Amino acid sequence: MTKLLVASLLLVSIYSVNAGLFGSSCEDVPANLCARVYDDEDCKGWGLDIPEGEMSFSFWSPVWYWYRNDIESVSVRKGCTFTGFDDTNYRGESATIRAGSRDRHVNLGDESEYDNLDEEIESLRCVC
Repeated sequence: MTKLLVASLLLVSIYSVNAGLFGSSCEDVPANLCARVYDDEDCKGWGLDIPEGEMSFSFWSPVWYWYRNDIESVSVRKGCTFTGFDDTNYRGESATIRAGSRDRHVNLGDESEYDNLDEEIESLRCVC
């Protein structure tokens, strides 16, 4: 009986983690997008769809201002490349996230290569 209970709890735990209840809630990026960016780590909080091309979050824009300096995680579609900049108009410090044969999900603050852009992105480019 004890072994059955332990096995059941283990299966529930594995399912919960895979379902995103205790870990990442990242999903695959749809084929019509280049990437998705999120307000919080593990693809949580608000999400913004990123088509191929460029996007700048100018402080004077009533629509895009809300995303300025607020991105914490990025999901890049397989075969695509995302570059974030800490200044508007694609200037300043930058970091590039490349997705190979699978989608790539990055928490900017968790990886030294990208932590300088955690909540600092003011413009971006994405190409596939």
